[in-house]
Amino acid sequence: MASKAAAIAERKRVLRILIIDSDLDDVRRVREHLAAGGDFVTHAARTVDEARALLDGGLFDVALVDSGIWTSQGSDLARHLRERRNDVAVVLLTSDENERDALPALKLGAHDFISKSHLEEGGQLILRIEGAYDENRSLRRRDTMVRWLEREARTDHLTGLYNRHAFDERLREACQKAREERRPVTLVMVDICGTRIVNEVHGHDIGDDMIRRAALGIARCIRGADTAARIGGDDFGIIIPDGDLALGRLIARRIAQEVERLNSSEWLDQVPVTLTLGVASGVSCEPGELFAAADQQLSDHKTVRPMISVLRMHEESNGPFVA
Repeated sequence: MASKAAAIAERKRVLRILIIDSDLDDVRRVREHLAAGGDFVTHAARTVDEARALLDGGLFDVALVDSGIWTSQGSDLARHLRERRNDVAVVLLTSDENERDALPALKLGAHDFISKSHLEEGGQLILRIEGAYDENRSLRRRDTMVRWLEREARTDHLTGLYNRHAFDERLREACQKAREERRPVTLVMVDICGTRIVNEVHGHDIGDDMIRRAALGIARCIRGADTAARIGGDDFGIIIPDGDLALGRLIARRIAQEVERLNSSEWLDQVPVTLTLGVASGVSCEPGELFAAADQQLSDHKTVRPMISVLRMHEESNGPFVA
């Protein structure tokens, strides 16, 4: 409790409070206690519809919600807060007779509760508001950190594209969806030619720059639904869900043409980037089969023009074969 009090003393900002209660006398009492105990700006709503309108149109830090409203319409209000205003903490205002029902109500997303009969007890209302605000802010910081860590774990730091782990995961998902929906999935493989020699002659910084520039050319040519990843030192994979061979060939050609354009314009004073591309497409195929078919093209054909390998369904089996 002492730490909470210290946090309150240190905080300089004015908290914006939304009171959601159909009882105007209770609203008045809450406002009086807040006015006497700290710096708060308050607004009031008598219904969930009014509350949603205020939440959508204004900035709030904490919502004080009558537990009766929260219990009867809490799921709707909680969903609205979770999806649109997760920056707003929730404190329930309970009556003595339904205080025992606070725990189930908390599971809908409220951060704390206080009985309306205890509003007069030594600033309890303000302590609950401040505590809920601090808890919600900490949870949001934690969620932000978790999302950042998850993104970092799936990102190639040299190029900003997905890494091999994320690529393998996305490829499994795309192949499974293709099998279930009987729709094609296409994989474009890209290899940068000559990076080993560039690293030996010019140094790894120049080689890394080639990889970054190739990633830039790739990123400019794919759709929003596609996944581009750096899957090896100088190798990239592009997953094209719901895309057939023709689309894969088109994207591969766009990449080759875009890199050639950049070589002759923006990258004139840099080591040119040369690519080998392979394309494979299938419907009922395993990730490893699709990967191997596209990767085989990189081994067989060293050219900037995309080489095509087609995976077709064998009419008498559930698996694909390379044609």
